[in-house]
Amino acid sequence: MAFRGDIQGAQPTAGFLEGGGTLGLADLAGSQHLAGIEKTLKWKWLFFSGAVIVFATGFVSAIYRFTIIEWQPATLTTQLFLLVFGSLMMVLDFPIPHPHKQLVILRDHCYKFMLFMTRFMGRGLWYLFLGTLVFQALWDYRLNRVFGVIFTAYLVLLGIGALVKGWMISSKLHQVRENIVNSGRGTEHFFPHGQSGLSKEQFKSLVERVTNQSDMFTNDELDYVINALSFTPYNDGQVSVEECEYWLQHGGSMTLV
Repeated sequence: MAFRGDIQGAQPTAGFLEGGGTLGLADLAGSQHLAGIEKTLKWKWLFFSGAVIVFATGFVSAIYRFTIIEWQPATLTTQLFLLVFGSLMMVLDFPIPHPHKQLVILRDHCYKFMLFMTRFMGRGLWYLFLGTLVFQALWDYRLNRVFGVIFTAYLVLLGIGALVKGWMISSKLHQVRENIVNSGRGTEHFFPHGQSGLSKEQFKSLVERVTNQSDMFTNDELDYVINALSFTPYNDGQVSVEECEYWLQHGGSMTLV
């Protein structure tokens, strides 16, 4: 669910057409999209805090390791692991609207080579795993057992929360896909002629039409869904024709958000 920090608001597009009907888009589509991105900051702050915990644990334990004369290569490898991935996660979730271009490039590479770190369920499993390493670094090596318990508890609760949130959204998205597939309608039925993508509001209208539910996804959840369907880290608040086709044709197994 990682969002690019240099996102620009989606441009207003034509109304959503289906079977001759028209649903007008709000002229404030761009500002609505930015508002949705801002709402994700509550999760970004949680994930960023977890990243800081991981990095700080790796940094402190590595410094401590270098102050004592002991040959423990496996321990040092674990500490460097925490340092490296803590750094990557801080960059990925750094809560600023327009990061430096080098940070944007690094985020792009995270999306390309470590896609699991940009998904709720991937993050959930990842933070559960990192929690065990943090506990080992702080408790087993007796650096600070109190913080070992507190930090581990935070990472475990964050991981469980991300897993539950991701599974709930993924299940609802899979239900939408099944309804579309069972209706026998192709992608062209949901895209107005000449339009290459559906905006957030248009995708929401699509969901309402195929499920007859107006509250299937919250505004925040729609941002996560669009991010999960995107082929690139450039989350512009739209689902392209190609992304929609791929989702419908290759989504037999649940698409994880």
